[in-house]
Amino acid sequence: MTRVWIVAAGFALGCAGNSQMGNEAGTAAVTGTVAYRERMALPPDAEVHVQLSDISREDVAAPVIADTTFAPAGRQVPLPFELSYDPARIEATHTYAVRATIRSEGRLLFTTTTVAPVLTRGNPEQVALMLVRVPATRPAPAAGSLLGTVWLLEDVGGAGVMDYARATLEFPEAGKVVGRGSCNRFFGSVEIGGGTIAFGPLGSTRMACTEAVMNQENRYLKALEAASTYSLEGPYLFLHTAATRKALRFARETPE
Repeated sequence: MTRVWIVAAGFALGCAGNSQMGNEAGTAAVTGTVAYRERMALPPDAEVHVQLSDISREDVAAPVIADTTFAPAGRQVPLPFELSYDPARIEATHTYAVRATIRSEGRLLFTTTTVAPVLTRGNPEQVALMLVRVPATRPAPAAGSLLGTVWLLEDVGGAGVMDYARATLEFPEAGKVVGRGSCNRFFGSVEIGGGTIAFGPLGSTRMACTEAVMNQENRYLKALEAASTYSLEGPYLFLHTAATRKALRFARETPE
């Protein structure tokens, strides 16, 4: 059955809580393509992950509204995607964005490094994502080298940290991460393998601190979410993003 969608711009903005592509199932979709500039073919086992997040608040990690993972199955970029979501979770006053990654054998190959806003505030339902290649780190530490460790944050983007606003990162068990953001405790999932690292959606407590402390926490959590690789150098743990090497520096804490 052929469906014809008619979307009035004013109606779409005023009724963000309804389906942007209304259908009988009460779902909607963000569509687009994933691509990169390098002239290289993807490995046969490559997987593409795309997620829609609410990035309205800077003091907490961005909640994931919807995500999808698919195999290119021999196709090359640009790769089309369709990300279904529940329109009831969309608020007209919030800001939403789409990000994507490409992995092979657990290693992060490509990732988005810029914000791609969608749905509300006049932004489209269709986006063309241009991913950036993530360089391989050598040597690649074993995932087990982080298990059970606790790290004290010493630097964010070369700007240092405040001594009185303690921030930490802990790996209590496989697939889990917890820590202190500076003001609030955070928790979530993490994937580690072959020198790559990817933090899943992070939740946190909702305490309020001074503006300076909250700004530091925001920068820290944003950098964690953007981290794609890591390296261990002596007593230090470095997290790297696609755009910044050594975006975060930690010193290892030892039990007293």
